Amino acid sequence: MTVTDNPALQDILTRATLAQQGETARALKKPQSLKRVLRMAERALDRAEQTIAAVSEVLPPPAAIACQANCPYCCHIRLTASPPEILLVLNHIRENWDEEAILALRHKVKNTDAFTRGKSDEERAQMRLPCPLLKDGSCSIHSVRPLSCRAVVSVNVKACKQAYSSRMENGVPMHEPQHLAANAIGYGIYAGLVDSGYGVENIEIVAALADGLTNSDLGRKWLKKQISLPS
Repeated sequence: MTVTDNPALQDILTRATLAQQGETARALKKPQSLKRVLRMAERALDRAEQTIAAVSEVLPPPAAIACQANCPYCCHIRLTASPPEILLVLNHIRENWDEEAILALRHKVKNTDAFTRGKSDEERAQMRLPCPLLKDGSCSIHSVRPLSCRAVVSVNVKACKQAYSSRMENGVPMHEPQHLAANAIGYGIYAGLVDSGYGVENIEIVAALADGLTNSDLGRKWLKKQISLPS
């Protein structure tokens, strides 16, 4: 039996996706509220962690998860997320970082975006530029990191180093149930967006940060469908 054929696993994933789809749609019910959308995004990340824990009980990882602080090898690829996740990251930065730190991040993001905007996954892997949200080798927004970050976990740090050195040509042994669990919540968010009349926007995080850190009204304009976020 493969991972995707496991009935218990599939039940957990299906329930999580449907629950997230419903909550996303409710959060975007008119009149739209940015605060409500941000709260939904926070709850989506909580649901992802609960779903990851549930699937890991059904199918535990073959070895201990090797991911930890100061292990940034996977943080050099093209990263995308849904609009609510992006808005949550921007809100977290504005509410928790001081002005000097935000200005420094804005400068770093602007420089990175100049090289990376519009580049494909393969091109980004070859460039091997670090995520501008890395600080001293660790994620500076770890508590609100997107689902795509939570989906990728390794059980072999040596393999991660080799993947980094080869510019992602070598694979990394991941825990597939966790990958599926995080993606299940992502599918629920996108389904809820469609149910609410929004498009499926897969947003590139560096480009979105470059725009969002200089435009505090980005979220409200997106909610009113006045703009699309950079993909």
